[in-house]
Amino acid sequence: MFPQGYSLHRFPLDSSIKELVLSENWLEVDQAFQKLTEPGAPIFELLQTFHSFSKIEIMISIRDGANDWEEDGIWHDDGSRVFAFSLSITPDPASIRGGHLELRKKNSLESVSIPTPEFGTAILFLTGVHGYEHRTRKVEIGRRIILVGWCSQ
Repeated sequence: MFPQGYSLHRFPLDSSIKELVLSENWLEVDQAFQKLTEPGAPIFELLQTFHSFSKIEIMISIRDGANDWEEDGIWHDDGSRVFAFSLSITPDPASIRGGHLELRKKNSLESVSIPTPEFGTAILFLTGVHGYEHRTRKVEIGRRIILVGWCSQ
């Protein structure tokens, strides 16, 4: 299911979420995703079809090329989390330069670079428990908005 350590999957997101993102109502965006990722909710149940876990932690990640302090991410493996996802809630991914998610086997020099996908598309990927690590590259132009999720036992 994850031949290179990751898979892309489209999630059916309600148009109201895109409206909340466009209005930058981060509290309501967070609350909406808290509901969608709790046990029994649509995103939780859909992710269960890809990997077994018991809980999800989420965070909204906003990286903006206009920020002087933006930097390249460092390679890391998410510790004991068994599975992770990066769900794009970026309204216009074509406007972004940089910000790719990179994934590789631990200690490998070869990696795969995945650009920010369309709104409602997630990069599902394996973590250090499965021998993988990842990083997010610096956003040079544009604004990358992602719901980051970590799945644990």
